[in-house]
Amino acid sequence: MKATIIFCVSIMLFSPLTALFAQEEVVIEPVVRAVAGEDRNLVVGSQAVFSAIGSVVDNVSDESYVWNFGDGNSSTGKNVTYIYRNSGVYRVNLTITAQSEGQALEATDEIIVNVDKDVAILITDKNVDLEKFKMVQSISSSQGILLVNIQETEANVDYAIEKELAQKILKNKDNIRQAGSIIIWTEKNIGLNALLEAAQNLTKSSEENGSSLDTFGFGSKYFVVITDQNFSATGKVAQSLYNLLTPQFIVLTRKEASTDIFTSTAFSPLLEKLKNSFVDYRLIGLHTQRDASQLRPWNFVSYLVNYMVDKGLPLNTIYLILILPVIATIMAFARQVIGIKALGIYTPSIVAVAFLVTGLKYGLLIFIITLLVGTISRLGARKIRLSYLPRMAIVLSLVSFSIFGIFLVGAWSGKVGLLEISIFPILVMVLLTEKFISAQIERGNKNAVVLILETLFLSIICYWLASWQVLRTLIIGYPEYVLLTLIINILIGKWTGLRLIEYYRFRKVIKNVELAEKK
Repeated sequence: MKATIIFCVSIMLFSPLTALFAQEEVVIEPVVRAVAGEDRNLVVGSQAVFSAIGSVVDNVSDESYVWNFGDGNSSTGKNVTYIYRNSGVYRVNLTITAQSEGQALEATDEIIVNVDKDVAILITDKNVDLEKFKMVQSISSSQGILLVNIQETEANVDYAIEKELAQKILKNKDNIRQAGSIIIWTEKNIGLNALLEAAQNLTKSSEENGSSLDTFGFGSKYFVVITDQNFSATGKVAQSLYNLLTPQFIVLTRKEASTDIFTSTAFSPLLEKLKNSFVDYRLIGLHTQRDASQLRPWNFVSYLVNYMVDKGLPLNTIYLILILPVIATIMAFARQVIGIKALGIYTPSIVAVAFLVTGLKYGLLIFIITLLVGTISRLGARKIRLSYLPRMAIVLSLVSFSIFGIFLVGAWSGKVGLLEISIFPILVMVLLTEKFISAQIERGNKNAVVLILETLFLSIICYWLASWQVLRTLIIGYPEYVLLTLIINILIGKWTGLRLIEYYRFRKVIKNVELAEKK
């Protein structure tokens, strides 16, 4: 028995060593992989750096890097600089050669380099389709201008489009450095807001890194905003952008000037063309900076908005804060004058703001699902003998699981709008679920359903109103108007007559009183 145990222990101890010595010697294969980088856009006469830093060269010797620039010239080195003297489309080849045990190894990679006299950045959304872009691209190309299109077409909600556009703008830093102009052509002021958000991120990043925005050369660029919005209000946003980046000028104009815009290689020729045309335009620069540069009694809100934007607060956040008093005033009017109760003022107001963030389609989806799951969960939890708070905790947990399922479906189906929903509207819907369940307990199911329908009705009305670009432009451009809601609410608070709905409910009583008075 002891001999058997000793034999087994010996096998356990020596088998790993035997396997180790029996293992074959590991042979590291030589690797040579060339990576020339990404396709480039360059200006004639500018110095470009080509780097093979992404290439992989292992277990070899005598490696060499040869760059063929596509115009008959070449250079050697892992990192090289080159200047193109003529416009054109060039195929740049990187060839890496090396030796491994007397065997020659080689790898190549190719990138496309577009070289023109000038580069212009075009920021667009679905407002500029492929056919329209090809048209303006052809116009620019005839003048030696390479047009780089930064476009977002997948997102449906304005806030999501602006966010995605801002991220794409930040990813095009090299093209922005090369560009002589930046042209914004989107619906409403989406592109202008996106560029402002990107500028805020660039400013913050530069401050953290101790660098300067001068590396982007904004001081020598000019911006053009093609818009159908009011110039005065749009100019407020453009002024904030100017204060951050200080380009030569920002030009606000109409789409009728597109030919002049895309055929101009400098600001002076563009300005001359606009002066000689019949198209409206406005210049934003140092001369307009004085409007809100000093704090005065009649512009103190505009001054504070400009200050916060200059310090990096997103313009969308400011708008959501400023629109809330307007929405609350509408809710107060609906309850005090019309007689629509809903779930108070706070809940429908916050739901309306949540719809602005999610978009009406996805907002309604989450709204309906959370209420259904909350109601079904409450009915199921009633069968369990638990205290109120733990029972509500279970209900809210099931609601959160349903929202988790919504995100899962969004990820599976690739719905960008669902994946971009932030936590804020989710918390609002959870709060709404608790309010709805409380109303069911206190007032009964029928009255609770009426209240939730009234809440939904008012929230949708306020969502449409807050999405109205005229109102958005007015509030951003002239935020002092928001203060009028205080006066309106004072007048609403002094309303002592019957509510409009009560005139309908008591129409028979009112009619009888009138007949009695006539007699």
